[in-house]
Formats: sequence, C-alpha cells, structure tokens
Amino acid sequence: MPWFVKARSFFRNLLFWQRVEADLDAEVRSHLEMLTEEHVLAGMAAAEAQRAARIELGGIDQVKEQVRSERTGGWLQSVIADFRFALRQLRKSPGFTAVTVLTLALGIGANTAIFSVVNSVLLRSLPFSHASELLDISARSTYFDFTSLGLSLPDIADLRNSSKLLAALAVYQDSPKELAVDTPQRLEATAVSKDFFELLGFGPICGRTFGSEDMQPGSRSVILSYSLWRDTFGADAAVLGRTIMLDASPHTVIGVMAAEPALGFATDSKLFTPLIPTEAQLADRGNHAYSVIARLRPHITAARVQSELDTISARLASAYPDVDQGWSIHATPLKQYLLGDARTPLAILLCAVGFVLLIACANVSNLFLVRGWARRREFTIRAALGASRSVLIRQVAVESLVVAAAGGACAFAFAVWTVQTLRSILPPEISRLQEIRIDISVAWFTVGTSLLAALLSGLAPALLNTRGDLSLAVGETSSSGPVGGSGHNFLRQLLVVGEVALACILLIGATLALRSFGQLLRLDLGFQPEHLLTLRLDFPKFRFASPEPAIIFVHQVLESTRATPGVTAASAGLVFPMSDEVAETTFETEAMVADPKHAQQSALANRVAPDFFRTLGIPVLAGRDFSEADIKGNSPVFIVNATLAKKYFGSTDAVGRRFSTDFSSGHPVWGQIVGVAGNVRETNPQDDFKPQIYAPFYQTPRIFGVYLMVRSAADPAVLVPALRERIWSIDKNQPVTAVATLDQRIAEVHASPRSQTLLLGIFAALGLLLALIGVYGVMSYLVGLQTREIGIRMALGADRGRILDLFIVHGLKLTLSGILIGIVIGLALTRFMGSLLFGVSASDPLTYATAAVLLLVVAVAACLIPARRAARVDPIVALRCE
Repeated sequence: MPWFVKARSFFRNLLFWQRVEADLDAEVRSHLEMLTEEHVLAGMAAAEAQRAARIELGGIDQVKEQVRSERTGGWLQSVIADFRFALRQLRKSPGFTAVTVLTLALGIGANTAIFSVVNSVLLRSLPFSHASELLDISARSTYFDFTSLGLSLPDIADLRNSSKLLAALAVYQDSPKELAVDTPQRLEATAVSKDFFELLGFGPICGRTFGSEDMQPGSRSVILSYSLWRDTFGADAAVLGRTIMLDASPHTVIGVMAAEPALGFATDSKLFTPLIPTEAQLADRGNHAYSVIARLRPHITAARVQSELDTISARLASAYPDVDQGWSIHATPLKQYLLGDARTPLAILLCAVGFVLLIACANVSNLFLVRGWARRREFTIRAALGASRSVLIRQVAVESLVVAAAGGACAFAFAVWTVQTLRSILPPEISRLQEIRIDISVAWFTVGTSLLAALLSGLAPALLNTRGDLSLAVGETSSSGPVGGSGHNFLRQLLVVGEVALACILLIGATLALRSFGQLLRLDLGFQPEHLLTLRLDFPKFRFASPEPAIIFVHQVLESTRATPGVTAASAGLVFPMSDEVAETTFETEAMVADPKHAQQSALANRVAPDFFRTLGIPVLAGRDFSEADIKGNSPVFIVNATLAKKYFGSTDAVGRRFSTDFSSGHPVWGQIVGVAGNVRETNPQDDFKPQIYAPFYQTPRIFGVYLMVRSAADPAVLVPALRERIWSIDKNQPVTAVATLDQRIAEVHASPRSQTLLLGIFAALGLLLALIGVYGVMSYLVGLQTREIGIRMALGADRGRILDLFIVHGLKLTLSGILIGIVIGLALTRFMGSLLFGVSASDPLTYATAAVLLLVVAVAACLIPARRAARVDPIVALRCE
C-alpha cells in the first residue's frame, strides 16, 4: 500500500473514529445478516440460522477487535481508548486515585526538588565561554596546611613561557577598595590582567574592558559590576566616563560588567581594576599572592596539564631552591574548584530521595495488586470478548501511567513552590545557590521520573493480575472477598519488606547525620561566643602609610568602645575564631636548631591586642596576657596555645621558653613565650586543635586591617549604631564592615551539617510514613483475606488475644526481614557519608539499633489496628457471609 494511502487511512481512523466505528459495525452486521440468510435458504429456522451465523462469524465484538488490530493506526486509537477508560475507572474510585496520586507526588516531588539543585549546581555549565576548558592554577606548599595558595609573578611568567598545553593564562588578585560616597564603603574589588575577561568570555553590557593603555603605570581605569552600577549609580548609562574616588584617588569608569550569578569567584567583585605590578613585585618569587586562571588547548586533558606542571614545579625548585623548594603547582578544573565539596552531600541527598521514590512506587504497586485482583472478573469478560493478554496488560499499564502523570504534575507544582525554601535550607557556601530554578531540564526529569514510577508501580501488577486462567474468576462472588493467589501474597509481602529495608537505610542515614550534628553542637570550641560582636576595620596604605597611625587608631577605638554603655570587654585581632580567614607562619625552637636534620614547623598565627583572651573567653593557662607595654621596640614576646606548648616543649607550661618565627616582622625573630592559652578551634570545628602562635598587635610592623571584638552584657546587635558613631567620631572616613555576632558566624559554619541533617530527616520521615502505610495496607488486606479462617478459628475456641498476636507477629516478621536487609545495605552505603560525619562512625551500633527499634515501634503501630479488627471478628457473621 502506498505511503500516502496509509497516511490518509491513519488520519481518517484517528480523526473520524466515530464514523469509522459506525461503518465497521454496519459492515459486520451486514455480513452477519448475509450468513443468516444463507442458512435460512439452506432450510434452517430463523433463530437457528442466526445462531449458526454468529458461530461461523466468530462473534461481532471479536471480529471488530480483530479488524481494529489490523487497521492502520489502530494501536494509537486503542491506546487513546485505554486512556479514556482509565480516566473513567479512576474517577469511579476517588479514594484509590487520591492515595496513589498523593503517594507518587511525594516521591516524584522530592526527587524533582533535589534534582533542581543538582542541575543548577552540578550539571549546568558555568556562564563562561567553553567553560569546560578553564582551569584554576594554584600552588601548594609542604610548609603550610593550606590546600590552595597563589603563585608569585616570576613563577607565573615562567609558567607562561614553559607550558605547551595551556592556550592562555590570566592573573587576578583580590584588592579591596574604598568608594567615597555618603557613608564610607569598603568594597570587594579585583585587580585583573588585560586578558582576564577575554579568557573567560565575560563581557560588559556597556563600555569596554581593559586595553593596553589601561595597563600602564599610573592608569586609573575602573570597571563596575552590574550590582554596584544598579544599586549605587542607579543604572545610569551616563556613568561611563565619570570620575569616582577609589582609595582617595580619581578613577575613570570605562565599563559595566554583565550581571552574573554568584560563583564565589573573582567575577563576583563589585569593582575591577587593572593589575599593574611594580618592578619589585615582578621580581619577588616569595610573594604567593596572585591567582591564575588558564584555558586548555584543544583536545588536552587536565591530567596531561598536571603532568606538565609537575615537571615545571621540579625545574623551578631546582633553579630557585631558596624560595621554590617544597612548592608545587596544581591545576583544577574551574567548575570543580568552585563547587568544592558540594558533590558528596548532593549525591547523598539524591540517593535518599531515590529511596523515597522506590518506597512510594512499592506502595502504589501494592495498591494496584489489590485493585487488579478485585478486577479479575472484568478481565475475564474482556478476554472472552476477544481481548488478548497484551491488551489487558496495556490497560493496567495505561492506568498506572495516568496515575503517575497526575502525581508528576502535582510533584512539579510542589517543586516550583519549594524552590525558595530549598534556597533557605541549603548551606550558603554552595556555589550557584541563587541559580536554583525549575527549567526545561527539571521538567523533562519530572517526566522521566513519572514514567519510571509508572513502570515500577504498574508493570508487576499488570503481569501478575493477567496471568493464568482468567475463566476461574467468573465463579468468584463478591461476597467471597478478595482472594489472592500465592504469587500475589508473596509479591505484596516482598514489596513491604523492600519498603521497610529502604526506610531503614534512610533512618540510619538521618540518625547518623543527627548524631553527628549533635556532637558538633556539643563540641568545646575553646572560647565563649555568646554576646560577642565582630566588626572589620581596614587600614589601606593610602590612609595609613605606616603602622603607627593604625596602632594609634586601634588604641583609640578600643578605649572608646570599652567606655560604651553595655560593653563588658573589647579587643582586636587579625582574625577571630570561626571566621573564613586564617593566617599561618613557620617557626623553630631551640631544640630544632640544635638538630642538624630539623625542619621548620608551621602554626596558625594571630596578632591580637591586650584583653583579647578575656574578651573571647579563652583561658590563659600559664603566664600572662599581652599588655600595653608590649609595643614596638621592646623585646618580642609571644603567647602559644596548649597544643604547641605540649608538642614542641613537652609541657603545657612553656613560659620563658624561646623560639623563632617570621610572623611578627616578616623575617625570623627570636622571642620569648610569656603565656600559654587554651586551645581554640579557629576554622573548621571538626578539625583537631592545631598549634597556634599569638603576637602582640602593638609590636607588629605592618597591618592591613583588624577585627574589633566586643563583648556585651545583653544582645550585642543593639550596640552596632553606637559603635559606628564612636568609630566615625575618631575617623569619619573609616568603613565599618563585616558586622555580625559570633553566634551568627558559628551558625554559618554549622549551616552545611544542619541542612544535611534537616533534609535527610525529612526524607527519612517520608520513607517511614510510606513504610507504615505499606505495612498497614498489607495487614489490612490479610485480615480481609482471612476473615473466614478467623471465624472458623474463633468458632473452634481461639481467643481474641491469640488472633491479635497472630497478625502482629506476621507483621513483625516482615518488618524484621526488611530491617535486616536494610542494615546490611546500610553498612555498605553509609560509608560514603564518612567524610561528612563528626564524632560518630558510619557503622555506629547505637545508630543502627535506634533505627531498628523505631521501625519496630512503627510496625507494631501499623499492625495493631488491623490485628484488633481481626480479633473483633464475629464468627457467626464471618461464616454466614461465606
């Protein structure tokens, strides 16, 4: 048959199906009448002739069904008919429809919501040209604990000249600036090389980027970020060419960058200035202050680049042993560098919601099994009318698809509604968090998940409910109740065991996260964060050309702050505990110097003003605190923490001992320990205590900024306006930034484990609820199935307590089987959570026991209602119904 004839037939059958069906009915009946007339002419009676004609024809409906199966496009028409029939069936059972749709909506919705996060954070490419080719180039040192440090300009020049695999390099450096507006503002700014924007493919919405003329000494060009242009300059296009004051120097605005999502990268800065190094900086190999971004050459992998960088690092260490020995250069794909450790927690959450979906599908599958067995008479009649088993399977599959589609639609609406909630729950350090949105990728994921849910929940019931001899169902009466075969009972119980196992795994993961977070909250940080406020004061060179004015200013601010009503203590430091800033230094003890094989050691470092330890609540275990007498010109003094004193001096009382460090002056200086302070967790609270050195703030030769720390008797936030006024009364041009309480900063540190615990807890609660429903459903079904047996048992003398125990024990057997399977699988899976846990092992016995006991309690509760209903069965009523 020509294709155009097939096409015409297809569209006619699809669009004019009512006329086609009428024609088919008329044709079949006409053929039946002709056969009847032939038999009448052969001498048969009319009734007998009609019966013989029907037998010869094979049945009107059977012939129609056969014709439909052979018709062009008939399969599509049949599917459409199945959809209409499924909608009618579901409309007739609103309770069943509501439960199945809601159950799948919970499972699909949780998956859609978490996938929207994974898609935005992990899967979507960075907003740069050919982002997969971009690398972050950093340095690492055997002397410091930092995982990533900058490079020096001479090393960058050697790298640029030596590398054959990198197509381009760009350099940038954080360089905060003060913008002269109504109130002093200290803004994040980045100094960039000329090719920085070109390499990223990141351009301006108006104006231009830096050219060769902007890279000359004395240049005062500046590019604004979109947010600064919008918020401070009112999105005025006339800002191009305008002169603004940065660090008290006039700068000309030459461009405004396009708006981009926050990535925790240089492009997030408020201002961009040209990177114009001095001759001294170009020759200083020890100044590892510059960050590098690179682009790969075509068809080159990051692994090959790393091999080349290892060779270059070895050559530099050999050529410049005094400064490059112990240093190495490393390449990391930019996306991996920006995402950090986000992959692991997001993968765990995605796995958790996958388990929730499987539990939901198991519940719906159980419901379809029961519903399918109740419809065996319907399937028998349809089979008698000519429907094949494949047609019946398709009907059940279409019904499950309709339910899954409805559940997917509800889930998609739920995911759209929860996007903002997810942004607030997830930890702020996750890159691209504000990019989370529901887009076409998430929509397709929802469609795919809905199809998977339809397959998982509908396939097994469709196959099981249509197998065997359907004619046996004709003799079943409605009064006999639901009678399931052994296959049905086994599958239903297997699904419940699977639900309990998955719920057990979720509970184990959530309990581990909860116990880990509890350990974190109970952790001794070494200081007292309550009622403590921190403020940042910067001392740029254009306002503080030497250390003395900065020292005088800090002294005046501290005196004024301590006199503020409500303030109980105040001090200042280069960094403070739980901040995202940290400093390290190397040091040598006298014993190390005496050992010819000694190596320098590293320690955390801080410069602090007097009263620092009392203000933060850090105990001074031995010796004294710094005093106003510890000023520049006097003998260098230090305070060390207990970890350093015990590790390198053999005692927590190291007062009077001497060691050398380059922290205070930039070159090795011998000084005396005048105090030993308690250990403090400076950065990550999960890390062990590290050696730490404190130097007097007033002895330092150069500082660029400090944190003012203020302890109050009540809520410190109410002191902020008064403190600002006192600072500005001393210097009206001094910006006050990074204002926050220490409790707020600790909450930020705890944000990641808190959000992980909360989300895992939500998913575990969903899994537990669905498992409870599953156990309850199966036990209720068994009570209905065995009503007659219960009546006989009770008629023969069985008491109600024995009947109650019978069903509870059966439910507990299913639950225990699921728990055992869940524990075994949990032991294998929770090891991937090891890096996210603190103070608790991934195989912690108490956690597994807690999850098992909770599931057993839930199982008993789920079995109790059906079991009590069974125990209240009236034997006479049960037997009479049979």
